[in-house]
Amino acid sequence: MITNVQISQVNLDKIKAIVSITFDDALTVNDIRIIEGPKGKIVEMPRRRPMNDVNKYIAHPLTPQAWQMITDSIMEAYEKSTTEGNQQEG
Repeated sequence: MITNVQISQVNLDKIKAIVSITFDDALTVNDIRIIEGPKGKIVEMPRRRPMNDVNKYIAHPLTPQAWQMITDSIMEAYEKSTTEGNQQEG
């Protein structure tokens, strides 16, 4: 169960936000990205590029259901943070 989602909005080309999520107040996954793709915003799990230049995901969901739960939680928090940011500016 996701117990916390923290959104840090950025505007680095296609990267719109950096996200940290916490599971059961026991495990945090950092460096998740929200990216503007050709079909809208998408969630990308943290990854690294080892010496052979092939991206390797550091953490990722193992089932479609887990992927959907994580994506939904992150996008809901992102939309809420952008709405709150717009209200504070106006």
